[in-house]
Formats: sequence, structure tokens, C-alpha cells
Amino acid sequence: MRSSNFKHRLKRLGHSTRIVLFWAALSLTIVSAAEPAQYPDSFRRWVHVGTGVIQSGGPAPESEQGMHHIFANPKAVDGYASGVFPDGSVIVYELREAQQKNGVLFEGERRRVDVMIRDSARYKNTGGWRFERFMGNQQTQDAVADSGASCFQCHSRAASHGFVFSRLN
Repeated sequence: MRSSNFKHRLKRLGHSTRIVLFWAALSLTIVSAAEPAQYPDSFRRWVHVGTGVIQSGGPAPESEQGMHHIFANPKAVDGYASGVFPDGSVIVYELREAQQKNGVLFEGERRRVDVMIRDSARYKNTGGWRFERFMGNQQTQDAVADSGASCFQCHSRAASHGFVFSRLN
């Protein structure tokens, strides 16, 4: 009975009023669906999984060149052994400029921080992972615009290891 009463009231509203109500409801849905960025504080104190360097002249694009550090929180460390990462696992991929001076290669300015956050119930469309990206030293603005779909497209190639490319030896 309530449903038919609501429909009757909706019919009495003008067309433009119905459109305004529709867009208002849609915008509230979008705002409530958006999640705040989850920049992992003190991730450099976590377990250091590994470091790699991509230099210019190789097949990688310029945007990937630099010194790559990977860090894992304690829950993610447990997942590395089996390839099954429990909810609450967080993996950070930090990309820094690679600089060289007098034959010594060292890290320069931070270019970006990529974050994977495991929550199998909330992120089913992306293998149970939330993907975030923070440019430079930014800690509040997530640069991933497509809810992680583009990240997962690549990470799906690592399905046999929980969608994680790195290994902890």
C-alpha cells in the first residue's frame, strides 16, 4: 500500500520536479559511494619486500622509470608465503626518482605511491583489492579515477598469487 501511495504522489509532481529529485538521489548515491583516500602512514617502517630500478633506455615508459620500493604490512607479509592475502593486507609500491652521482645510484624525490588494500567483500570487482595512487608527496588525493579497474586489468595477470606481482623471499 505504501508503494502505490508513493507512486501516486510521484505522478502528481511535475516532470521537472521528478528530474530534480532523480538527480539529487543520484548525486547522493555517488557521494556516499566515494570513499576517502587511505594513505598508509609510516609504511616505510613496514617489511621491505624489495627494491628495483628501471633506468631510461629500457622498454618501460618514462612514467615507470626510477627506484621502486615495495612495503607490506604484517597481514600482507603472511599472504606472501601462500599467495592468499587476508583482508586487512596493505601493500605499498613507492616510486622515486633514481639519481646517480660518482657511480652511486640513490633515490631522489618521490614520484608516486601506489597502494593495494585487501577487503574481499567490498572490492569484488577488482579481485578483493582497492587500488589507490598518490602523486608526489600528496597524501589525501587518490589519483585512481576508475575505482581501480585499470589497475586490476594489469594485476589480473597475477591471479595465481593473489593479484600481487611482488614476491617476498
